[in-house]
Amino acid sequence: MEQDYDIFERFPDASVRCLIRVHGTGHVPKVLEGRGKQTTNECFAMNIRTREILARVNDKVARRTELIKHLTHQGSARPVR
Repeated sequence: MEQDYDIFERFPDASVRCLIRVHGTGHVPKVLEGRGKQTTNECFAMNIRTREILARVNDKVARRTELIKHLTHQGSARPVR
């Protein structure tokens, strides 16, 4: 059975607004990516009943974590003399 996911946008003041409801997991990526291109705010898809977050775009925390991880791995990859 396909589930419904609501697409939310989180604003800089931490408020959240529901934008649209999407039926089925197959439609979520296209809708979420489209919205992510229209704003720099974090957007995410969540099943309201289960509170499961299926996907996120423009997530600054995730990007910061990836950057730190990347820099940490680069730093440890230096040759030992």
